Amino acid sequence: MEASSRCSNVIAKGISSIPPILRSGSVKRNLDSSFLNSISSSKVKITEDDIKEDADFWNSSILCYVLGANPPLSILEGFVRRMWSDKVERVVLLSYGIFLIQFHSIEERDEILKGGYIFFNRRPVVMKPWDSKVNFKKEDVKVVPIWVHLDDLDLKYWGEKSLFKIIGQVGKPIMVDDATKNRYKLSFLIILIEVSIQQELPNTIEFEDENGFNTTVATSYEWKPLLCGHCAGLGHAIGDCRKKTTSK
Repeated sequence: MEASSRCSNVIAKGISSIPPILRSGSVKRNLDSSFLNSISSSKVKITEDDIKEDADFWNSSILCYVLGANPPLSILEGFVRRMWSDKVERVVLLSYGIFLIQFHSIEERDEILKGGYIFFNRRPVVMKPWDSKVNFKKEDVKVVPIWVHLDDLDLKYWGEKSLFKIIGQVGKPIMVDDATKNRYKLSFLIILIEVSIQQELPNTIEFEDENGFNTTVATSYEWKPLLCGHCAGLGHAIGDCRKKTTSK
């Protein structure tokens, strides 16, 4: 309040209008320098040395997002800390739906990345190491993992050789869940496969059995990579596209 009053009195008397709080010699020199640079025709160049400190700070981080979902920061952070509580330094929102997870060390980050797929509410979580040279985009994936249920498949086909042949008609087999592996549930089996985000996912799979007869197996999916034909975003159809509504 005092500085503002003094400044008003100075202006009223026709004296220099630089506020008293900015009257140090160093600040005036910086202000003059900024003005001269702003009218210069040359551009400043940022070097690797300029960004090294910040790059080193984030090097132990992972960029991630949930395919087809945009959970709030508080929900995603709780999910992350439940899984890796002793390794996580911080979880921050980088942009809409994209999160930055910083770990205590690069070694811990790499351990997480090598740990296989992570699922949030049955949806795959895309994770990549943060890189100062890469502009991370949310829709830069072509292949996604999904869990597939095979109903009423005869037990003799539950072995890896037969099962991977059958499900291989839909996508690349990755692994079966624990209940399937240990034969805890025999009414259906669940297997993780990789599929293209643009492919059609069939409701049935056909194969020829060992006796030459055609056999049909019903399939269902815990999540499908629904791709919007308008904005190319994941998780919604054209009719539900917010960008289409906005453009109108």
